[in-house]
Amino acid sequence: MPRVAILEGKGRMPLAVSTDVDADPANDLCVARVPLFQGLTHAQQVEVAGFARTVRLDAVEQAYTAGSDMSQLMVVHTGQVKIARTSAAGHEQVIRVLGPGDFIGESAFLTGTRPDHAAEALVHTELCVFRHADLGRLVEKHPSIGLRMLQGVSQRLDDTEARLASVILGNVSSRLADYLLSLPATPGPRGAIYVTLPLAKKDIASLLSTTPESLSRQLRKLTDTGVISQQEQGRITITDVTALTALSTLSKRD
Repeated sequence: MPRVAILEGKGRMPLAVSTDVDADPANDLCVARVPLFQGLTHAQQVEVAGFARTVRLDAVEQAYTAGSDMSQLMVVHTGQVKIARTSAAGHEQVIRVLGPGDFIGESAFLTGTRPDHAAEALVHTELCVFRHADLGRLVEKHPSIGLRMLQGVSQRLDDTEARLASVILGNVSSRLADYLLSLPATPGPRGAIYVTLPLAKKDIASLLSTTPESLSRQLRKLTDTGVISQQEQGRITITDVTALTALSTLSKRD
């Protein structure tokens, strides 16, 4: 059973994690990485950073569980956080994976609802955490924060609708192609690009609404046809970017 890091309860400090505020807020500001706060001047970002506390999570440690009393906005500073729902039968559905600059907890801030999902660190992760009471005061003082929060929620909704359309109209191969092309890439020789799978294959399968077996078959098919080559530790070389791009757009043309 994963350890839950953030104590359920309004405004209370987390248990089982170390917390601190940087001695020099101007040094690698967490808030400077987040679109939510990029409309602010540096001086204003330093002011906002004074309201944040740092929460450190180990891999597989949960930030919160479904139904928690979420009175905090959490911003990923470093690492990755998996957002997932678990069905009554125990089946986990990965909704999305947060990376540096992404945030969670805005729904509870805007509507007061409790989450129907859990948040779990995939690797060692640092979060900048704001109490909703402090966030409310910051939004009143700096309205651009509220606007950018709504823009972020709108973009997340667009992404969700696009994923839903891909599941309905597309197939596993096109969803996988689209996913591989969305990963951070490094250029290679003769037009190839290198990517690294950031998640376990079972989590990628869940994210793509398929089974691990189907995902493995599609990866083998792409490998056998020379579109990609697979290496250890999730490293993949996309050798035929054109073919993979054509495959990813199949569902978009339907």
